[in-house]
Amino acid sequence: MKFKTTALPLALLALAACGPGGSGGVTDCNLSGTVDTQVTLTPTACNPYHVTGDLYVEEPGKLVIEPGTTLEFAQDTGLYVSGHGALVAVGTAADKVTFTGASKTRGYWNGIVFQSFANSFDNELKYAVIEYAGADERWDGGAFGNYRAAVELAEEARTKMTYCLVRESEGFGVFMADDAFFGADSSPDGDFAHNTLTQNGAGPIAIYDNKLGHLDASNDFSGNDAGHDYVYVGAGYSDIPTQTWQNLNVPYLIMDKASVGDGELLTIEAGATLVFDQDAGLEAYGQASAIRAEGTATEPITFTGKQPIKGYWAGLHFNDSDSADNVLRYVIVEYGGGEDPFLGADAKGNIVVSSAGNASHQRITIEDSTVRYSLHWGISVAQETADTINNVTYDGNNDGDYQKRP
Repeated sequence: MKFKTTALPLALLALAACGPGGSGGVTDCNLSGTVDTQVTLTPTACNPYHVTGDLYVEEPGKLVIEPGTTLEFAQDTGLYVSGHGALVAVGTAADKVTFTGASKTRGYWNGIVFQSFANSFDNELKYAVIEYAGADERWDGGAFGNYRAAVELAEEARTKMTYCLVRESEGFGVFMADDAFFGADSSPDGDFAHNTLTQNGAGPIAIYDNKLGHLDASNDFSGNDAGHDYVYVGAGYSDIPTQTWQNLNVPYLIMDKASVGDGELLTIEAGATLVFDQDAGLEAYGQASAIRAEGTATEPITFTGKQPIKGYWAGLHFNDSDSADNVLRYVIVEYGGGEDPFLGADAKGNIVVSSAGNASHQRITIEDSTVRYSLHWGISVAQETADTINNVTYDGNNDGDYQKRP
């Protein structure tokens, strides 16, 4: 049996369990099974709605949830969107849409999952509260391995998400696969903005480096469990395209080696903090790749290790890059110079400019900055590098402050 969009208040509440995990015919204010036509849930019909089994929105279905409506999920159930099926949960500042657990316990229900290729342009969460989810342990296959999240965007999935509150997840507030989208494309069009991701067990958001341009400073990522106030950044799937990493209210935690693609420009805003996990790093690779990090005297950009240990992370690397956009100004680079298997033993430091023989020379500008606590050199550059280095303060670099390699 399918839903029909009618004005009858209780006729809208019966879903047949024709999708996986359904519980059979349900009535009254109980929901489960599959939505494969347009269904509208209103607070005047039921409040709350009780989701008693997994709820699936499948093409051509569209689940529209009106302002002020609450969906209360039974233990280990979830809301799953697939294909061109669409979830439209748009509340208002005064009347939010609420997705919650029947018990107000972390990880009580699974969460909202935009499954692989759930890419309807109608998907939207606005003025929504998603709480007490994250029960379902899922497998990423990349940087995050097993993870839990209250809201998940799997591969090629998309949704807009603005003015939402995601809290009390057993895992992350939000997980985003490396080829998912907030909104229509990979541009930061305000389609993930003004959200609050707080009081989550594993942190506010897990996201890949090539998607960080979606995040803007209007989001609040603070107030999660102790030691987890980071934007967790996976790396290694795709090169970083041209984008800007904004100054968020928590640091970025780079979990692996992130690479800016050839012909692409990564811009890092003043005041941003990038924290690197062990052996992680950031590089511009290719003649036309570039990293431009320009802080100010009052808002420097910080590149540091998760642990204050010399050599904890690999450092900033500029490999065969001849771009005039390679600029580090008013930055602090510290606790790098660690292991990088792609660099020779003589090319290790907090900042390394290297040549793989594919470019005639390299280029970098470093000014008004602090370079300190490297396991090896503070700055190490290839012989042919055109470098402009002014007003740099060095401290505690084991092999020395500056090296131009022969």
